[in-house]
Amino acid sequence: MRILREYRTTSEEETEAAAAELLRMASPGEVIGLVGELGAGKTVFVRGAVRALGGDPTQVHSPTFTIMNIYRARIPVHHFDLYRITDAGDLESTGYYEFTSSGAVSLVEWADKIPDVAAQVDFMISIRLEPDRLTRVISVHEQD
Repeated sequence: MRILREYRTTSEEETEAAAAELLRMASPGEVIGLVGELGAGKTVFVRGAVRALGGDPTQVHSPTFTIMNIYRARIPVHHFDLYRITDAGDLESTGYYEFTSSGAVSLVEWADKIPDVAAQVDFMISIRLEPDRLTRVISVHEQD
């Protein structure tokens, strides 16, 4: 994977702004993977993306237990969290493949947990916390 862009942020507002800049030009049907350790800022990133796409960022919350949230926006947003998914069979039963092919923008937290998902995203965004635990490095990777 080739790095297309990299951001360094030191607050939730800066992380949301980076997401907004990246997603402002998103196209219907794009699937974007989000990877990073717990607490890295994946859901914060989704808030900025939803704002950029014309949705209400106050509605965004982690779908860890529900697996998916849908947000109304200029382009609908499907927000997945695969943290509790263990294999492709579990994923199939959630309707993941139908939702990601529906013309919405799909943002998939923990996309690297399921190899099939990681291989099919259009872009992979990794969010890494620096040792100070305040600075985030957000890298946008283009899939090969």
